[in-house]
Amino acid sequence: MSANINTSLAGLIVFITLMFAILGWMYPDFLEFIQYPLLAILLVTLGLPHGATDFLLFRRINKSKLSKEQILKFFTIYVAAVLGFLVMWLIFPLISFIIFILISSYHFGQSNWENIIIPKKYTLLLNLFWGAFAIGGSVLWHWQESKIIIGQVIGFVPDISQYFMDMIQLCLVIINCIFVISLRYSSTITSTQFWKELGKLAILSSLFYFTPMLIGFALYFTLWHSLSSLLSQLSYYKKLWPTFTLSDYYLQAAPYTALAVFGFGIMVLGHSYILPGVSMISTFLVFIACVTLPHIFVVDESYQH
Repeated sequence: MSANINTSLAGLIVFITLMFAILGWMYPDFLEFIQYPLLAILLVTLGLPHGATDFLLFRRINKSKLSKEQILKFFTIYVAAVLGFLVMWLIFPLISFIIFILISSYHFGQSNWENIIIPKKYTLLLNLFWGAFAIGGSVLWHWQESKIIIGQVIGFVPDISQYFMDMIQLCLVIINCIFVISLRYSSTITSTQFWKELGKLAILSSLFYFTPMLIGFALYFTLWHSLSSLLSQLSYYKKLWPTFTLSDYYLQAAPYTALAVFGFGIMVLGHSYILPGVSMISTFLVFIACVTLPHIFVVDESYQH
């Protein structure tokens, strides 16, 4: 979690996460029943807004007043990246899916380690493996469900057993535990950070394992990733504009959030033509992949600055 999340909020996030893990263990049918409305609410309130202020991040990176040409160039490249990745997905679905998983893993790992100074030669490895754990928790531990969704977007259903995928995810948990232990052994992280990171792995593992695929990932993506990123961005913006508030953030994000919702609506209405034979949730996966691509590169550039 971001350093900008205070102890009370962090405690609330942990409580909600564990509550859903327990609900998933005791009442899985109930979570299956509410997963779609819950996913929609979390994405509209936290997931999409956290990536809807990329233009503000771009302004922060440049640290100067942008010309009309620079603004036009930013939005042209941004939209072209979204549409270009969509076209690539239609032509090379498997390659596009692999690219999406790799850059998303890096992005999630980057967000997790943002407040810890790690030697540059290890950052790529740490980011990729932590992000793979975050994605794999929902996908691999619920492989019988997720392989159908993946199969629709890549053109074939992978013939891999649930047991094998369970072992892969368990290995990702163990590898990340070893990384955390190594960071503590080398004094890269403090004792407090060490226990926090191990606790995070345990809490998220329980969430991913006991809750349905969509519930587990939606809670991680919005409460653990998006909210953390949103508050980090808010902190950055306040340094540039001292009077900038959370309300200002949502006002800035509103047009782009609405545009994203509209774009998804278009894909839903036309998905039988754009992605024939593909379910709504698989269409949603492709949509998220396309809008995520430029966001990840903007955020990475902001980290470099």
